[in-house]
Amino acid sequence: MKKLIFSLSLLLATQVLFSQQYYPIADPCDPDKVFEKLPSAAYDNNCVFRLNITSQPFKFFPKEIFRYPNLKELSLQNTNISSIPVDIYLFRDLEVLDLSNNNLSTLPSTIGEMKKLRKLILRNNNLNTLPQAISNCKNLEEIDITGNPINFLPAEINSLLALNKFHFSGNQVKDPKVMMQLVRQIKNLTHLDLSGCNLNFVPAEVRTLKNLRALNLSNNNIHFLPSEIGNLTNLEVLILGESANPGNKIYDLPASFANLKNLRVLMAANNNFVGFPIVLASLNKLEVLDLSNNKMEELPAEIGMMRGLQTLNLMNNQLTDVPMELGSLSKLTQFDYAGNPFTAEVQQKIMSLMTSGTYIAPQKVKPVIRKKKVYKKKRK
Repeated sequence: MKKLIFSLSLLLATQVLFSQQYYPIADPCDPDKVFEKLPSAAYDNNCVFRLNITSQPFKFFPKEIFRYPNLKELSLQNTNISSIPVDIYLFRDLEVLDLSNNNLSTLPSTIGEMKKLRKLILRNNNLNTLPQAISNCKNLEEIDITGNPINFLPAEINSLLALNKFHFSGNQVKDPKVMMQLVRQIKNLTHLDLSGCNLNFVPAEVRTLKNLRALNLSNNNIHFLPSEIGNLTNLEVLILGESANPGNKIYDLPASFANLKNLRVLMAANNNFVGFPIVLASLNKLEVLDLSNNKMEELPAEIGMMRGLQTLNLMNNQLTDVPMELGSLSKLTQFDYAGNPFTAEVQQKIMSLMTSGTYIAPQKVKPVIRKKKVYKKKRK
């Protein structure tokens, strides 16, 4: 009997061991869980790490949020809040703060005590500056103040050595030189968005932003780019206009553009290019080129030198033909050309160049003209 009891006990212990091995007890805290409304009172407040509240009409910052001391991401979008309490610094572990689409006109200086903050997103508020104390957020990598009436930035922002992405679209700085003074001090910038800023020219001071990898200048009133643009030798993406959005009035590119050897993407739709910018032929790393919705009438043979091209958009121009050299672009997999006055023969030429790289034009057969015999009348 004792042996039977011992055997049953051993069997039960083995089952428990295997059940723990294959079915472990779940961790009550899920660090990836995103709450879209305030959790119920029964929930463990220490297990709330990500809170994303959208389109809930709070008049004031909901104080209930302070129940969650371990928050890493907090998003309060489109909630009609007009102020942020000074106690915001209590979220010492917060890494992402998104307060887009509200009515904020100021930020408390205590935001500078949020040492772990990496992203600060303040799109579409009523801010005209940022607090000087923001310079204490040494881990801050990205600031988005798109759609705010910003007219001043504190010099202390220059001490944010980790800051590399700055979204400044839609600001109300009237003078482009003043605008450039605001951003040039952020020396480690790699991504800069100046779209929709009513710029009518790009100041020569742009040369100081040598670490830029992505620059967006679309939806402005720019007629030309300064030669100093060639100093941005690390630039990989340049947006001067996109197919679905307003561009500028640029009609050519400066010779210094040839220095942008690392450029991979150039979006220059909705501008005033009347000719294909020959300087692009020297950019071997260019992969995506969008020159749609311009006024170009001819595509030069030099396009065959752009061996890195993978996507080419020339829609809605005035082109009537394409050069044979288009067939030498072996990496080209997407060519958009609708909206040009191409004949059926030219379209067949494009298809042949894209599929085989070669094209043999159909020979035109000369019509045989039979001469009529003329008989002279005999004189009587």
